[in-house]
Amino acid sequence: MERYAIVGFGCAGYHCARSLRENGFNGEIHVYTDTGRAPENPMLTTYVTAGRLPEEAGCPFGSLENITRNLGLTVHPGRVSLVSPADMEVRSQSGRAAVYDKLLVSTGARAFVPPMDGQDSPSAYTMRTMDDARRLRARLERGDVKSAVVVGASMVGIKVVELLRQRGVDCTLSDMAPHIFPLAAFDTVAAEIERRLERAGVALAFGRGISGLRDRSEGGVSVLLSDGSCVACDIAVLCIGTRPNLELLPPGALSRDRGGILVDETMESSVPGVYAAGDCASCTNLQTGVPQAVGLWANAGRQGDVAGASMAGVRDVYEGNLVHNITHFMDMDFISLGDRGLPGEHRVYSRRDGGLWLEATTDGGELRCVNILDCKEISGIVRGLLLRQLRGGGAPDILLLEKLRRSGVDGAFIKLLEGEVQ
Repeated sequence: MERYAIVGFGCAGYHCARSLRENGFNGEIHVYTDTGRAPENPMLTTYVTAGRLPEEAGCPFGSLENITRNLGLTVHPGRVSLVSPADMEVRSQSGRAAVYDKLLVSTGARAFVPPMDGQDSPSAYTMRTMDDARRLRARLERGDVKSAVVVGASMVGIKVVELLRQRGVDCTLSDMAPHIFPLAAFDTVAAEIERRLERAGVALAFGRGISGLRDRSEGGVSVLLSDGSCVACDIAVLCIGTRPNLELLPPGALSRDRGGILVDETMESSVPGVYAAGDCASCTNLQTGVPQAVGLWANAGRQGDVAGASMAGVRDVYEGNLVHNITHFMDMDFISLGDRGLPGEHRVYSRRDGGLWLEATTDGGELRCVNILDCKEISGIVRGLLLRQLRGGGAPDILLLEKLRRSGVDGAFIKLLEGEVQ
């Protein structure tokens, strides 16, 4: 009987296991998880911290016990010390070693904390896992947090700012970039978001990276910034970004880039029989054709599905994805669709305070990146039509285009989505 292993049991790992069974694999599936818990959705951690969702909602696939029973898994809790693609071997820190016929590496990513003085301060927090959510929530429930610095003007960082402001905590949002959402927002859109944040009482400290943390004798911590200034606060929350968890692999064992393990369209790595999926894998950016890690929940699920089918011998492909971000915070909806880094002509299609705010970059009559503020209802339509363009699909749905018109979207922008060169 064939034996497959899944190392790392988050969204991608779960989808792989389910896909294996759905595609007829009847052999053994061994799952290695260092948490010993059901797969968690890191995108829900701020909601759990804020008390808007119960902890169990952070595990959308149910309990580990039920998953194990329903999918016929053998679960190995505890840390893995080595994954050897050359030998198809997985070694646990407990000393257990086993060889498998095929492997999936789905170890995900972790919150990045730069090496610096004070990085282990008890007043410093990250926001990635449910453990992070529990720790920050417990600190906030003590009721003595009056001020905070959130480092990282990211989608996670702004959600942390939101939950802190809802508790009446004075917040400073800091980032080494000159504007909020530097990888997603045009400068003009970012400036509008920043104006609204300041109006809501959020202090901004952009263009200054963090250089260290220093615990204060009276309690709390001072956040040291790269320009020599410091901000005293009760807690600091670091939302600087993520790094793929690849330490289990020997150097050079699999082809990889900065974003993660390089895979083909079936999610197979450079070593036959070894697959990768989720936040530790680097897949095709549909706009550039270049491998890139796109750390989104839906991506991880789809990649896991494809990996499971491929491991089971059923043809399926992951074509790649469009870089996109959709988030709601502090009475604002921000949507970015497409690669912000691609060159193109910047055009403003609508700027209405409290209404539709739409800007885009175009190149040769094709959309490159779109920013939408305050009109989340159209984000799914625009994303779908943009993906249709990238994949060379047929004519767009007339009803969808009409919905955009009724929402007040500029006719010139709609023509771009229709594929008409402006």
